[in-house]
Amino acid sequence: MIDINKIRGIKKTYSRIRKLSSINGPDVSKALLDSTMYSIEKLPPLGKEYWWFLFFGQSGEKPVQFMLSMCRKYGKSVLFNNKRMALKELGKNKFLGVTTGWIYDGEKLIDLEDTNSVTEILSQRIKSEISGHEVVLDGNFPNYKLRVGDIIDLEMKKTNHPIYNDALGVFLPPFGVGWVDAYLGAEGSILGQEFKGTAHLQKVVGVTIFGPMHWARIVFKNGSTTNLFCLKTGKGSKTYFHRSMAFHDVRDNKTIRLDNPKLKISIDNDVLFIEGRDGDKQLRAVLAIYAKKKYVVRGGGSQTYIEYAVTPKEFELKTKDKTITLDDLGGGVGTFEDGYW
Repeated sequence: MIDINKIRGIKKTYSRIRKLSSINGPDVSKALLDSTMYSIEKLPPLGKEYWWFLFFGQSGEKPVQFMLSMCRKYGKSVLFNNKRMALKELGKNKFLGVTTGWIYDGEKLIDLEDTNSVTEILSQRIKSEISGHEVVLDGNFPNYKLRVGDIIDLEMKKTNHPIYNDALGVFLPPFGVGWVDAYLGAEGSILGQEFKGTAHLQKVVGVTIFGPMHWARIVFKNGSTTNLFCLKTGKGSKTYFHRSMAFHDVRDNKTIRLDNPKLKISIDNDVLFIEGRDGDKQLRAVLAIYAKKKYVVRGGGSQTYIEYAVTPKEFELKTKDKTITLDDLGGGVGTFEDGYW
């Protein structure tokens, strides 16, 4: 028998992906951002959904990072870091999936480990669990609170950053992926220590296979940021497509974009080298890797993610009008991600 409610739910999932991909920029309403953040979509085959929260702190002598993610996909189970995790819809607002995360406390990386957890999405609240710690995100854009047991207590709010939210996506039926981002300031405590920095909250829903890619974000001490995204053809491939780089300048309240740059990316002895050129715009960054975390997903498609915690040792952005260097930005902290089959 045809499940009419399931068909209607899948249609709503595609409708959301279509809407997010049609915006493809910062012109996203508060209502759409929050309705996407606080929703559980009906997933067809190849369907995936995750919440991904990344925090950078650099108020002390050494950088601090914190990552937390709740995720699910179509199917009955997934092998996540060699652990069998059951997957199940538990009603309209609840599912059994995977919660994972880690903290770099300035000295070492602390693995919060992977948990086969129940996640519940309520109006303006997400509840989950990781390794015995209750996870709660509540509030609405741009004011959120995140608590993880007694180890994380953070409040978020809007800053003077030129880009503080967006909706992006690609829709090529029957495939597609759409997501929302919130870029905010964050204050509170991590592991009992004072934290002051930035937050990147992201919610993604997609109907697609996994794909090899690079993604990076660096937050500089003056509040400016730079982002990189590209797809590639395989693990060690140097052929990049769907390329984009952007530098968000807090001082001039301006965004400089490299829309289709020629890219060179390499790693040598725990140092990342990134170069991009788009016409008269050139960007070069040298990033020191100080920690890394690897995730391996198997089942209904396979993917490996390596997240590198980095600090910029060199940075230079040239345009026809000016040159911006690390001396102007005052150092920074970031993450570089390598994903491959």
